[in-house]
Amino acid sequence: MGLVVNAVALWNSRYLSAAVDQLRAEGVPVKDEDAARLSPLGHAHLNVLGRYSISSSAQAEGLRQLGEIPDIPALPDDGLEEEG
Repeated sequence: MGLVVNAVALWNSRYLSAAVDQLRAEGVPVKDEDAARLSPLGHAHLNVLGRYSISSSAQAEGLRQLGEIPDIPALPDDGLEEEG
């Protein structure tokens, strides 16, 4: 089971990375500290109980197309920076 979990984590990591890159390329602000907290194991399709149902809709080569990005309302700019 460890090999399957590792394979799924790698797959999810590739898509998370591609999604963050696409957001940044389209001008959506993605903080590095937020991206660092993303986990490839936090997905509903990952089941560590040993029963898997996997159906692939991926193309034979490369990553499948990412979904559309919803409109995100702009945050108010009050001139204050967060302390961290």
